[in-house]
Amino acid sequence: MKYDILLFDIDNTILDFDKSEEQALRLAFEDMGWGFSQEILQTYRRNNIAQWQLFELGKLSKDQVLLNRFVNTFTDLNISLDRVQYVADLYEENLKQGFFVVPYAHEVLQQLQQSHRLYVVSNGVVAIQNSRMKGSGMEKYFIARFVSEEVGYPKPQIQYFDYCFEHIGQVDKSKVLIVGDSLTSDMQGGFNAGIDTCWFNPKHLPNTSRLNPTYEIDDLRRLLDIV
Repeated sequence: MKYDILLFDIDNTILDFDKSEEQALRLAFEDMGWGFSQEILQTYRRNNIAQWQLFELGKLSKDQVLLNRFVNTFTDLNISLDRVQYVADLYEENLKQGFFVVPYAHEVLQQLQQSHRLYVVSNGVVAIQNSRMKGSGMEKYFIARFVSEEVGYPKPQIQYFDYCFEHIGQVDKSKVLIVGDSLTSDMQGGFNAGIDTCWFNPKHLPNTSRLNPTYEIDDLRRLLDIV
């Protein structure tokens, strides 16, 4: 066994965030009596990604991210800002019901749980991630969850991982692997922390960064041959 401890991101690694995001946004717009389209979804996603990247760099707080992504989206779509906070809050509530699971996640985690120590590492919102992990039945596989909102630092900052390792206990970093879909938070975080990295890339996106993950997989089942 090459690794003892596996750190898993949540969104688009074990839970399908893209489906949850689209559902939550569509329901929020429908609740307002507005139409919904792929243009709206893509505009929101562009702004959302940009805001979370600023959060990863320590330039924005979580609360700023959660509101700014809608302010910028409404501005781009020429929607009045008078209900922006209401829609942002409604979206958050809808997102708590996003229980979609990435293919083979249950099977893979069930098997890995028998031989490895599994932990969650996430930049998400605590209440949302807790609800989604419980509702999807994924929480039972993990010893603990480390969410940036509680940690006080975001991935990929080294302070985030220092906190994780302090609470995990005695750690041999050569026996730790982080698995995630994000180059900027998961893979960069792994490099910052001095641990091996596994980029989960089912869509075969190009690696436009200067990072070179230890592994790259497009199917979670391939983890079983790595660890």
